[in-house]
Amino acid sequence: MMRSFDLLNTPLEGTNLIEASAGTGKTYTIEGLFLRLLLEKNLSVREILVVTFTEAATHELKERIRRKLRDAITALGTGRGEDPFLKEWIKGGSFPRGAVESLREALRTFDEAAIFTIHGFCMRMLHENAFESGSLFDTELLTDQDSLIQEIVDDFWRRTFYTASPLFVNYALSSNLRPDTLLSLLRLRQPYLKIIPSAAMPGASAQEEAFKAAFDEVKRAWPSARAGVESILRSDEGLKRNIYKVERLPFWVTAMDDMVEYRENDSSLFPEFEKFSRAKIAGSVKKNYAPPEHSFFVLCESLLRARERLEEAYASKLLGLKVRLFEEAEEELNRRKKERNIQSYEDLLLRLQRALEGRGGKALARAMREKFRAALIDEFQDTDPVQYAIFRAVFHGKGSILFFVGDPKQAIYTFRGADIFAYMKAAADVTCRYTLEENWRSEPKLVHAINTLFSNSKRPFFYESIPFVPIHPASGQGTDRLTIDRLTIRPEPAPSFHVWFMDARRWAEHGQDISKKRARPEIAEVVAAEVSKLLNLGKSGKALIGERPLKAGDIAVLVRKNKEAVLMQRALSRLHIPSVLYSTENVFDSWEALEMQRFLAAVAEPNQEGLLKAALSTEMVGNKGEGIDVLSQAETEWEQWLLAFRDYHDLWRERGFMRMFRVFLTKEKVLTRLIAFPDGERRITNLLHLMEVLHQISVDKKLNMAGLLKWLAEQRDPAKPRMEEYQLRLESDENAVNLVTIHKSKGLEYPVVFCPFSWDGSKLGKRQEVFTFHDEEDGMRLTLDLGSRDEDEHRASAEKERLAENLRLLYVALTRAKSAAHLIWGRFNEAETSAPAYLIHPPPLIEEVKDVDA
Repeated sequence: MMRSFDLLNTPLEGTNLIEASAGTGKTYTIEGLFLRLLLEKNLSVREILVVTFTEAATHELKERIRRKLRDAITALGTGRGEDPFLKEWIKGGSFPRGAVESLREALRTFDEAAIFTIHGFCMRMLHENAFESGSLFDTELLTDQDSLIQEIVDDFWRRTFYTASPLFVNYALSSNLRPDTLLSLLRLRQPYLKIIPSAAMPGASAQEEAFKAAFDEVKRAWPSARAGVESILRSDEGLKRNIYKVERLPFWVTAMDDMVEYRENDSSLFPEFEKFSRAKIAGSVKKNYAPPEHSFFVLCESLLRARERLEEAYASKLLGLKVRLFEEAEEELNRRKKERNIQSYEDLLLRLQRALEGRGGKALARAMREKFRAALIDEFQDTDPVQYAIFRAVFHGKGSILFFVGDPKQAIYTFRGADIFAYMKAAADVTCRYTLEENWRSEPKLVHAINTLFSNSKRPFFYESIPFVPIHPASGQGTDRLTIDRLTIRPEPAPSFHVWFMDARRWAEHGQDISKKRARPEIAEVVAAEVSKLLNLGKSGKALIGERPLKAGDIAVLVRKNKEAVLMQRALSRLHIPSVLYSTENVFDSWEALEMQRFLAAVAEPNQEGLLKAALSTEMVGNKGEGIDVLSQAETEWEQWLLAFRDYHDLWRERGFMRMFRVFLTKEKVLTRLIAFPDGERRITNLLHLMEVLHQISVDKKLNMAGLLKWLAEQRDPAKPRMEEYQLRLESDENAVNLVTIHKSKGLEYPVVFCPFSWDGSKLGKRQEVFTFHDEEDGMRLTLDLGSRDEDEHRASAEKERLAENLRLLYVALTRAKSAAHLIWGRFNEAETSAPAYLIHPPPLIEEVKDVDA
């Protein structure tokens, strides 16, 4: 049963779950609990464990709690406080004697406060309890284990394919199985993930022999049968000519020539091979005609059947290989780490969990409980089974104080390994389950609108254990804790919630609703026009946030994917509206990274004419293709460029990369050239970011020209995982419209929010072989088997989970708004359910429904 949480009076005991909907004061609640634990339980700052999930959140929590201690000391000293909690706390007089001195001591020793990320907490516990946990003191922490996984995949590939039959190798390659695809597959691994099916790797030697024998028969027979077969297929009156087109016959015959000559190790044959088989011919004759006969057609039929049996065996073999890769990689990864005395962040959690479950687990848990007498776990909706098992083993039991704080409606970080089902299990285990019911972020009418939207369905987030509990505007609005400025379009307050509907019938093409591909740019243009209208009203003093004019920085457009943010940026740019893109994209995926690689390759080898032409064609240098062609024939001008790049080469060798590149930027006026582009700020930001990264790497790793070029090429490899430290930087901090992915926006807030693409659906790709889903008994599972007996059931489970996450993303997006939110949705000709459509069908008049044609 869910109860309303009372920060002042809730008992500080047992295992508790506090569900904090967006804007209800999650961090404020943790501050208050920390303060109560200090004074009511007489704990020191070292005895209260606070765990969150990022370094940034850890820093924010430390500063917020430190500030709360200062405010409490001031409030107790003066007998009054501005903070609502402190005011009620002082009024109730529930603090003990000597409270001020206790708080001052807490503030003096606050640098010792036990506020950690989950990995920092695990590392501290393993080091401090090395004997109980069986950990080595000098183990090196590996921040990125991708190079190690790459080694394992490369070794697996060599062992598997270097001695395999050419037929199998060609089949694997044609099935898009390569080292990079195996590496991508292995990145899905999680310690608690179960792989299905648990397939063995069958042999295929009998099928290979049968295929080779059938192929040899066809190869021997073809030279003598060629003319007769061609004559039959050309002149037989009974063949349907819409299938056996005479003009296509020479191409098929030539393809058969090439196959028997060159493709005996390729089971794919050629696309039209089936047209030579007896069954295909028999099914392609006109009524009342007998199919033509030839012994070669029988041989081709036999080869087709042999190929089907071979490829069935090969498909099973590939499936077994993938399963074996997961099994061997886990074992080999652990062996290599142990051999090199290294561990990853993931290992920190696993080692602590295993230590708690092992022989000395009870002693370790007891030691941790003695050290930390209370625990506050922040962002608990982003937990996983390993993290929950650790906290449960240590703090779940008589005498412990444990508070989980989170919101399952905001569980969106599955790519980090977070598992909403672990949260559901934890919610069922807790002693008390509470909810925070007051929204301190958004305008009251907007709170009401979002309540109306998500209350439109009995189970808006699909799972009974993730209910939607309507919240209400905080009664304390207007205090120092929160002041919400309404959006006003003079003379009236503006509607707080707009639902825009794209009428697919008006945009129909050839009798079909508009496609998503066409809808996206149209929606982007309409949203950009609405933003332009609001900003023009702001400039004229008619659109106000509180008492001040609305400006570009007050507006955010929240998107699902980076490419949608780029689409919006272009639409805004066409209307000369400045925007700033908060992207999760990587700088090495940018166009500037490609240009940097081309330029540096030419500097490293200035006498290579092809490399020099590629560098000169970059937008950094600014020559067009026809200009380079003319330039290469003008001896004097070409010689000048050769000398310039030789000078850059010498400067790099003698003075280092940074010196060379700065001279290049100045001499060729690169920044002046790039700023003239519509996205000039973005280009310059990327280029300078790359310059800094390359300089730092060249110094840290002591790389010469070839080494730095190799490193840059490796970072640009699409198969390489992207590191957060190389994410795109903001191109500007000026007043500009914010373009943010929903994942990146979590925890942020904006006066006006647009959600233009939340209608995108939840379907898996039609041929997507690999996907995860949950089984109630077995937990999270990864299926590798396309076409298995249970595939439809597994796919339905995975799609349900995707749709549930889409709904949570929608909730996160809309609750970023403080004053006004715009939700755009529609129905398109792709047959898939979209998150808003599931909630709004038909669209309700919450405050305003707009049509994008309007």
